[in-house]
Amino acid sequence: MKKLNRNYDYYDVSKINNFYELLKLHLENNSDDYAFSYKVNDKIVNKTYKNVYDDVINLSGYFYKNYKNKHIALIGENSYNYIIAFMAIVLSGNVCVLLDKDLNQDIIEKNLKISDTKIVYYSKNYCTFIKDINCESYYLEDIEKYVNVGKKYKNNYQVIDDKGAVIFFTSGTTGANKAVVLSQKSIVLDIYGAASLYKPSGSVVSFLPFHHSFGLITGVLKPFYYGVNVYLNNSFKYLLKDLKENSPDTIFVVPAFIETFYKQIWKSVRVKKKDKLLKRSIKMSNFLLKINIDLRRKLFKEILDEFGGKLNYIICGGAYLDKKYVKWFRSIGIKILNGYGITECSPVVSVNRNLYGRDGSVGQICRGVSVKIIDDEICVKGPIVMKEYYKDKKATKEVLIQGYFHTGDLGYIDEDGFLFITGRKKNIIVLSNGENISPEIIESELLKDEAVLEVVVYAQNNRIIASIYPNEEYLGNQEYFDKLIYNYNKGKPKNHQIAFAILRNKEFIKNNNGKILRDKVLKEDNL
Repeated sequence: MKKLNRNYDYYDVSKINNFYELLKLHLENNSDDYAFSYKVNDKIVNKTYKNVYDDVINLSGYFYKNYKNKHIALIGENSYNYIIAFMAIVLSGNVCVLLDKDLNQDIIEKNLKISDTKIVYYSKNYCTFIKDINCESYYLEDIEKYVNVGKKYKNNYQVIDDKGAVIFFTSGTTGANKAVVLSQKSIVLDIYGAASLYKPSGSVVSFLPFHHSFGLITGVLKPFYYGVNVYLNNSFKYLLKDLKENSPDTIFVVPAFIETFYKQIWKSVRVKKKDKLLKRSIKMSNFLLKINIDLRRKLFKEILDEFGGKLNYIICGGAYLDKKYVKWFRSIGIKILNGYGITECSPVVSVNRNLYGRDGSVGQICRGVSVKIIDDEICVKGPIVMKEYYKDKKATKEVLIQGYFHTGDLGYIDEDGFLFITGRKKNIIVLSNGENISPEIIESELLKDEAVLEVVVYAQNNRIIASIYPNEEYLGNQEYFDKLIYNYNKGKPKNHQIAFAILRNKEFIKNNNGKILRDKVLKEDNL
């Protein structure tokens, strides 16, 4: 069994500069291999690397013929048409604007206005109000028709590496959404930098939403770059079924999914009255691993089969993940490789490696990227950094200082080059005596308790309050949580102690990337 925590050289991967080079990467040796698979009316459709190349080039010819330097929005569920439209818009010299299909009409209109977008390709299943908005609109379902029309223009594509080519909107968990402008070069060099640290050993099931940089760039374009098959899941409703049927080696998730998987596993074994057996098996497995005996695939086969039986890696990013999940999933045979990214950095800055990781960290810095800690803030420099917030010079100037992008996240780099996140600058609690406290540090302590499923810590009237959503069996048990807070406060300076815990009976409001909307918590708690 290969051991973790063994440093080694970067993986030998191809450096590319634009989407055209990405498209051509596997044509010479693997053109007939399946790049993407998906279901249509319960039948699997497979697209080879040659199919993808032809479809994108033909569609880019259509876009080039019909649009010159236009901003074109995509709105819809995850699909093959979405992927080829995205790449074709960029290769036609236009700018692709990616919008969340679940947003309401007011926000969609606002984002279209912010990004100067008057052309929209959208799914029939979403945003039926698009017809009422003053813009050109077309169905994503009709993309094949435009691919065929574009065949006669197929040599009309643009390869301008460093031009602003894509606009992603930030999730806006603590403020207004911003329009982040990325180039082809920033995206493919982020792919190259992350692929130098991590590589899958088999296929991928992709299910994170494509309007988000992590879902599209990391969950789709990176596996395409690796040369592994990507199954496209278009609805969370079918996720477990798709995992079972496609047996992926790797999935890309945000922490909310890991927490859900963990909760569902324990719920299932309790129903079957196998929870004590699972605990004993984990204890025995961890002991055997210490003497280099790995029986995890046998001991936990029933659980692993729920994920298709071949799942080796879960790449996690997008928000804080307690290291207890990393340890627990490793115990049953699945490695969680936690990473760190931000839309403005295309998006991945760091990731733990296949054979070199550190629990609690977000991994090592990607190849070609420089990270500097300035006044405890993580600052990033390199070709992966965005060009600007679209037409927002003030906001751009506030975060791009002397070549470094100031992320707003707090952290440090240890002696072995592993990056750790300690909190978010905007979330810092400033006490009346001037002391600064990171709520995330308190939250991570409370999350170690099995009764705490979700927690948000904030200050009100100079008191620290913990708002807790408990695990199911602890719902409404105020006495338990009063005791938890009492034990937490022991030995803590008075100013650092939690005044009380508020128990919730429902989950926190989150965006569709699973991040808690912290600014909604105070209002919900009625304080």
